[in-house]
Amino acid sequence: MTILAFPTIETPRLLLNRLTAQDRESLFAIFSDPKVVEHYDVERFKTIDEADRLIEYFDARFASNTGIRWAIRDKSTGECLGTCGFTNWNEFDHSAVLGYELSKDNWGKGYATEAVASILNFIFADSFHFYVHRVEALILPSNKPSETLVKSLGFRFEGTLRGKCYWNSDFHDMNMFGLLRNEQLKK
Repeated sequence: MTILAFPTIETPRLLLNRLTAQDRESLFAIFSDPKVVEHYDVERFKTIDEADRLIEYFDARFASNTGIRWAIRDKSTGECLGTCGFTNWNEFDHSAVLGYELSKDNWGKGYATEAVASILNFIFADSFHFYVHRVEALILPSNKPSETLVKSLGFRFEGTLRGKCYWNSDFHDMNMFGLLRNEQLKK
């Protein structure tokens, strides 16, 4: 069974819904910002077409039932602040991989924690279309704010994967954090 309609999630301050072509400029601004991609496993965007391809990629993940990525929007203005979701999920091993980012102007306001807590509740819910036992987060060792975020939501540090990712012509270590269904903090 797959999710038929793209789910919308509301939190006290945020609306999480589908990314659209109208979000291309916001995504380009986020992924072309060197401070944002400094701790992210992607190359810095150089053209707005890369934002279009990212939206298409996220749509393809949803259409193939292999993941989902929501726009994180300010509920009062509709402005796209970033994205969050599950880069992939695997119903055979009952797991998912978490991903998120925010524009630099929205760091430190609790938006990422609010959004990630809500999508964890979504994927761990009994109503989700398959049983999810584990969610993983791969974080660069230098990204201390992201480590703080996932730890605040109950994730545990499980070790460092040496040379796990490759971008910007180099291999990078990634710290693995995991959250099991029975460890999840209800938000």
